[in-house]
Amino acid sequence: MEEDANKAAEEKLMQLWELDTFLDRVINENCKVINLSHRGLTIVTRRLEDAKAAQTLLLNNNKLLMPPGELCSLKDLTELILDNNMLTMLPSGIGSLSKLRILSVSHNPLVALPDDLTNLSSLQHLWLINCQLGSLPQNLCRLRHLRKLGLSQNELHIIPEDLCNLGCLKWLSLDSNAMKELPSTFGRLHELVYLSLNNNCFKEEPIIVKDLPNLVTLHMRKNRISSLPGETIAALSFLACLDIRENGVLERPPEWKGYDFIRTTAFQDEEENI
Repeated sequence: MEEDANKAAEEKLMQLWELDTFLDRVINENCKVINLSHRGLTIVTRRLEDAKAAQTLLLNNNKLLMPPGELCSLKDLTELILDNNMLTMLPSGIGSLSKLRILSVSHNPLVALPDDLTNLSSLQHLWLINCQLGSLPQNLCRLRHLRKLGLSQNELHIIPEDLCNLGCLKWLSLDSNAMKELPSTFGRLHELVYLSLNNNCFKEEPIIVKDLPNLVTLHMRKNRISSLPGETIAALSFLACLDIRENGVLERPPEWKGYDFIRTTAFQDEEENI
């Protein structure tokens, strides 16, 4: 069975002549969506440059080592998916894709991001999960239309203070990094609704989030929080959900009665016993 599965997978691999034939059809039909995912591609041919009508390009789950610079010629692109390749950098000139609204390059060993990434003035969703990032560009705040930012499973200890100037940001995940605190400017993210800080190194709740008037959900599972002072609870009582499961807080003290928005391991046990 395993040999049959491997053979079937090999039969799906796209040869370069097949890629050019596929792209010829895409170009002739002015296709807006180009799906080249799961094709076993290691490179992309120059024929891609002529697919000028493309608005969505899916190149995820391939074996790309070098950044496909050809895609930078597709000026009408609004969505670009490069997840699950072997890219160590993004294509030079990616910042010229001024209409791009969604960019996902998760699960690539990028290590660093190019400065011109911040030229993507229309970008709304940016996914950089598991990219081995140890730092972020200082001028990431130039992505002024950004609404969702996924930075989980990286090697971040801090985030730039200027990132907190992303005035439209509503959703931010920093799960599974090495963070101990948030920058003092974090309260500027006035539109933030969802914040996830699971599996980091926080020893206490970041009280700075009290300055986020629209925050609804704060996830902080698997940190190093051992207690939750009364003043912290009062400051965060506007939340709909504060998840501190799998920390050092094992029991709900009597004074927490009525604070059902706080989810602890004890609270989870109580739910499972109902």
